[in-house]
Amino acid sequence: MSRRTENAASTKSVELVKQEDHLEFDDPDEEDEEEEVEYEEIEEEVEYEEEEEEEEEEEENSEVACEGDAKHDSKMVDVDQKDEDEKEKHAELLALPPHGSEVYVGGISSDVSSEDLKNLFESVGEVVEVRIRGKGDNKLYAFVNFRAKELALKAIQKLNNKDLKGKKIKVSSSQEKNRLFIGNVPKHWTQDDFKNAVEEVGPGVLKVNLPKAPRSDRHKGYGFIEYYNQACAEYARQKMSTPEFKLDTNAPTVNWADPKNSGESASTAQVKSLYVKNLPKTVTEEQLKNLFEHLGEITKVILPPAKAGHENRYGFVHFKERYMAIKALKNAERYELDGQVLDCSLAKADKKDNTVSVPTAKGGPLLPSYTPLGYGLAGANPLGNGLVLMVCFLLVLRSQFYMLQVLLQLQQ
Repeated sequence: MSRRTENAASTKSVELVKQEDHLEFDDPDEEDEEEEVEYEEIEEEVEYEEEEEEEEEEEENSEVACEGDAKHDSKMVDVDQKDEDEKEKHAELLALPPHGSEVYVGGISSDVSSEDLKNLFESVGEVVEVRIRGKGDNKLYAFVNFRAKELALKAIQKLNNKDLKGKKIKVSSSQEKNRLFIGNVPKHWTQDDFKNAVEEVGPGVLKVNLPKAPRSDRHKGYGFIEYYNQACAEYARQKMSTPEFKLDTNAPTVNWADPKNSGESASTAQVKSLYVKNLPKTVTEEQLKNLFEHLGEITKVILPPAKAGHENRYGFVHFKERYMAIKALKNAERYELDGQVLDCSLAKADKKDNTVSVPTAKGGPLLPSYTPLGYGLAGANPLGNGLVLMVCFLLVLRSQFYMLQVLLQLQQ
């Protein structure tokens, strides 16, 4: 009995200990469940924060995209507006009269107004514009622009020497310009390449020309463009004179083409003188100098005497620097003296004659006609030079022999 009782007591004590142990510590399963719940809550918070960040990024990206689209749309609108403005400008230039529709009017009195000139010249046809220039009775002149070039020719025939308020006016063709000179054209370009490049700049291109180099398929590196009128040419000149304009990678030089010398090569590149035609018969060197000295320093003025039977004269104005002469030709307005418009262009380059004139045997020296020593020896035929030296040596011996004979005769 006692042994059973002890066993029972021990069993109870063990159960109590187990029960106490159970009461003292938490249930591990419950602990795991709580941890899992907390972990799930953290995961949900992280996911929520990530979703918020993604939404914020999407909003920012959409805002950037909207700003980019807005800027792009704004640029496209600006480009479209610029294209429209260019088209309108081109249309305005082409609506102006063609080249050759303008006349020069000289010898007008100081009391003549633009309206007076317009009324007079409208007797020929539609007048688009009248511009009066100069000061004083002897320096006033004007330009009258017609709608068509045929009317300009008709005005010259009909109104030249016409009396206007007590003075006879001079009517002649205006020297308006419609051709440009373009330098530094890429050597590998064709004429089509050149034409396509300049047609993108502005309207009114009538003709382009790339002069060919002699004995070569390539051009000389420069070209000429002819435009519908001076307004189109001036518009293109300004556009092509900007640093942004390039012919391939070349920065071109752009100037007005001299109508007198535009077809010549680079031989005129160093010319500093103006050739002035249609001068009055009574003109003086001082008058000619005074007319051009505002352009730069003039080194000399040459005024050949008037020829018999010729009403008009010509002269040369020599500047210190070439750009001064070019400046005179770039001016849109022309020069006049005593009611006569002057015809100005670059003087032609002096061509040095490298040939040497040798007297012939008839009436000349004893030496035969041959190329003098020291002239053109570079690259010459060595055999030919040797023969020349031999001839000279023989002639010297001959002259010495004659002298010896004369001395012997004198001694005898």
